[in-house]
Amino acid sequence: MIDPLPVIQHFTYVGIFCLLILGGLGFPFPEDGVLIMSGLLISHGVIKLIPALVVIYPSLLIADFILYSFGRKYGKTVFEHKRFSKIVSAGTLSKFEEKFTRWGSLVVFFGRHFVGFRAPIFLISGAVGIPWIKFLVADGLSAIITISAMLGLGYVGGNVLQLFKKDITRIDHILFLVLLLLAACWFVFRYFRGRRKGGIHT
Repeated sequence: MIDPLPVIQHFTYVGIFCLLILGGLGFPFPEDGVLIMSGLLISHGVIKLIPALVVIYPSLLIADFILYSFGRKYGKTVFEHKRFSKIVSAGTLSKFEEKFTRWGSLVVFFGRHFVGFRAPIFLISGAVGIPWIKFLVADGLSAIITISAMLGLGYVGGNVLQLFKKDITRIDHILFLVLLLLAACWFVFRYFRGRRKGGIHT
């Protein structure tokens, strides 16, 4: 797994776009990690919220739709390819076929939130013939939840770090005073314990 932060810091919005596309296609740039990192950068003012959303939302949909298109174009034979056979095994394919038959595009909506199942779900949804408009609607609505949750997590985490940095000196002082108090208590305890033993001995 590759740390996405250096790429995002150097290329900002273009970096976010590329990382999300590559991560969605199976490269070692985890989607959730990129989103959390983006939220962190928003909290520090490195990037702006609106431009970030304009880049992030289409990036997710494009990456997802590319996988869907592979499945749609080649059908189940796509899973015979060396790369895609590692993503979807025969057992996984049969299980998801049953779920798509029963639930349709709802599998895309809910499945998007399970890391490790996204790519298989997108491929299979195309292979089993889910209409592209239903796929995009389900994936688009689900992506809103993903983006809100991950960006929010990164943003809150970034603000917590900023508050922590501001209060780090105060925290150091408090810890120092606590240690002094504990040390004083220990010496007092040893002193009275020694006097008590001395008194019992005499």
